[in-house]
Amino acid sequence: MSSSHIYRRKALLGGSFRPSHRIFVSISIFSLACLLMPTRSSAWITRQMSTLNNNKISYFAPRGAPPVIKTAEVRNKQAIRRTTSQALQRTLSKPAIEMFEGSIEVDAAPEEVYQVASNFKEYPKWTKGIKSVNVVHDNHGTAPQIVKLDMSMYGMSHVNTMKYEFDSPKKLSWVMTDGGVKSLNGNYEFKPLPNGHTQVTFHLNIEPGIPIPHMVKKMATKSLVNSAVKELKKYTEDHFPHPHPA
Repeated sequence: MSSSHIYRRKALLGGSFRPSHRIFVSISIFSLACLLMPTRSSAWITRQMSTLNNNKISYFAPRGAPPVIKTAEVRNKQAIRRTTSQALQRTLSKPAIEMFEGSIEVDAAPEEVYQVASNFKEYPKWTKGIKSVNVVHDNHGTAPQIVKLDMSMYGMSHVNTMKYEFDSPKKLSWVMTDGGVKSLNGNYEFKPLPNGHTQVTFHLNIEPGIPIPHMVKKMATKSLVNSAVKELKKYTEDHFPHPHPA
């Protein structure tokens, strides 16, 4: 018997030869069986062909390599990875809208703390995040005032145009009308205490407009708020010293 006849017999018996030949022979035998067994229902044939398709056998595997089979477990892991990646992208691209708050007690009257907070030209002296201030429209606290602030946030510098509104000596509010971030607004509230001190509450909302993880944004904004109230307290108490009884 010639070598070619032996090879063909091995092929028909599922012997050792290339994977592509084995797959071809398996499909051929399956097709022949379907023709010779008319009693089989079309539903049975459909189920068998579906099983072959679901196994995802690679018909183009390299010579000598086993067929590549993508099991249900592998497909599930890939689906989980895709879902996790999509959730992370949504988290990065959709910043949460949130108002952050910081509060501190200042050893000064509300009028004195309000005077420091509303004196914008002095901001670079006590606020680390503000490099320079340009008061565009000075209405002396009687109407909305336009101020340009060169400030640093999230490691970046921006020139933001702010509109301030006054409610002396209870509240000082602002909103950004133009600048390098998506939105910026907040306020200072000054509440008198029975001991003559002032409870200062600082509210701040910043939307940077760039993909930043919410946890990073939250930590950075909280740090900014806490620093702002501490700096206001120190500058006010140094500027308006109140002697304490011995």
